[in-house]
Parts: sequence; C-alpha cells; structure tokens
Amino acid sequence: MREAHILNDVRKAVLGAADTRRGLIAYSKMEAMEMDRRARSLERDALEQVRAALPPMPALPLLHQIHLRLQRMDERLDELSSREGIAEISRTLENDDIVWRTFEDVLELLEGSA
Repeated sequence: MREAHILNDVRKAVLGAADTRRGLIAYSKMEAMEMDRRARSLERDALEQVRAALPPMPALPLLHQIHLRLQRMDERLDELSSREGIAEISRTLENDDIVWRTFEDVLELLEGSA
C-alpha cells in the first residue's frame, strides 16, 4: 500500500511538471533560451522529487523502472562530468539533453500506466 501512495506522489510530481512546462510554451512570450532553461529546471526538480520519494529497492514494477531510469541518468551524468576536452557549453547542452530524455522516459512510463 505504501508504494501505491509513493506512485501517486511520483505521478503528481512528473505530470505536474509536464503541465507547467506545457504552460511555459503555450502562454509565454519569453525568449526561447529562457523558456528552455525553465523547462529543464522544472524537469530536474521533478526528477529530484521522484528520487526523494522512491524507496531504495521498489517492489512495484513501475517504480522499479523509474528507479532504473534515474540510475541510468546518474551514470550518464557521471560519465559526462568526467569527460575531458569538452567545451562547457557542449557539456551543459548534453547535461540538459540527458535530463530531458530521462524526464520524457519517466513521463512516458507514467502516462502509459494510467
């Protein structure tokens, strides 16, 4: 029962961030770079909320899949941070891409299970 509650919290965090992100795009007159920066910030915050809510070894298959996605993201970010000879702007763009893809993967898992 506890993991069902956790799944509900995870769903709220991710779907809420996706809705807010859509609002940035649909109703905003801000510059594209600022919109992108805010969208990545929303995604990072949502993923951190998910990470904080997840138990170390989730029993529910959906939570386990989300846990694996976050682990993969961490591994890719660690690899990126240890790479040498990469321009800082490239590192930032790749970091953002990793976060965005993870967020989209988690969102797809949650939307597919609703």
